[in-house]
Amino acid sequence: MSQTTSSPIDQSALDRICEGHRRLLAGEADGCLADLADSGLAGLSLAGRDLRDADLKGACLDDCDLTDANLTGARLSGASLVGAKLVRCQLDGADLRGCNFTDADMSAAHCTGADFRELTLPAAADGTGLASLKATRLDKASLCGSVLDQARLAGISARKTRFDEASLAGARFNRADLEEAVFAGALFDGTGFGSANLTNADFRNCDEQAADTAMATIKGLLTGALPDQPDLPELPVDTDSRTAQQRLDDHAKRVRTGGKDGQTARLDGLDLRRVDGMQGAALTALQAVRANFSGLDMREAELQGARLTGADLRRCDLRGADLRGADLAGANLSHADLRNANLSPLELGATRQLPVNLTGARLRYADLRGCDLSQAKAEGVDAEHARR
Repeated sequence: MSQTTSSPIDQSALDRICEGHRRLLAGEADGCLADLADSGLAGLSLAGRDLRDADLKGACLDDCDLTDANLTGARLSGASLVGAKLVRCQLDGADLRGCNFTDADMSAAHCTGADFRELTLPAAADGTGLASLKATRLDKASLCGSVLDQARLAGISARKTRFDEASLAGARFNRADLEEAVFAGALFDGTGFGSANLTNADFRNCDEQAADTAMATIKGLLTGALPDQPDLPELPVDTDSRTAQQRLDDHAKRVRTGGKDGQTARLDGLDLRRVDGMQGAALTALQAVRANFSGLDMREAELQGARLTGADLRRCDLRGADLRGADLAGANLSHADLRNANLSPLELGATRQLPVNLTGARLRYADLRGCDLSQAKAEGVDAEHARR
């Protein structure tokens, strides 16, 4: 059963429709699918509403508040969301073709697999004219810290748009107009910018090697490090001839055999993004100061007492990892998945404990559900938009 509205509607009517949709999703009696296609909802609030799979095609949502709303799988093609607030909005798998997000705030929004491509508009009913394409507009929008993994963004207009610290693994920006867009600190991993307009865009603090810019216009593209980065002390000279993989394997062997075999590893400053076998690995007391683990699957890894000061752990999957007593001071865990990770103190006998050290760590956009940080050292932690 669907519930259709006429345009425009007021807040009380919208609330009734949302409640009917909630009942439908919960399998309760009298549930109704929210059919809000072509509705006038400008300035209304959908904050925190569960509208999974709802129909909002062509709706006017200008200046709406959709903070923390769940629009997973929703159909919004052709909708207008100018100036809308979509902070932490769930848009995974949503149909966003031809939407207008100009000046919208989509900070920390989750848009994994969302479709932002052009919307095909049919020819006139009388047969005159031709079908046309309507580009999705994100001009001057903020997508800081958003998750756009595997999103399809071909042909979008995103001039002066902010993608700072966004997760862009597998995202495709082919043919997109990204003039003066800011990607500072964004996470590239197989990110496609083929034939895009990147004139005067900002790629500073990004891994350019993880992005494909074939045939892109890159006049004035900013790269390299952002200014005013902290001065860090020199790391000790690495004289170990073993590869990073060999060191990790030897360390795990030493942990598993109680020190009878293998050799402890020192991985300070190394790029570990291509190593294998991190899931469930026995890495107790590992030393990897300022090492790069970005994007690794480290589920249920044993990292008790590990020294990971200043390490890059962005986008790492650390679900169920044992981090008791780990030193994560200054580490970057933005977008890390820490659900149910153990961040309790490490017991060092009957009377001594070693707490987890998160002093100055970045936990922006991280998933901390099921974590207990109450006994951790957490001075200066930045956990803006973290999920708890």
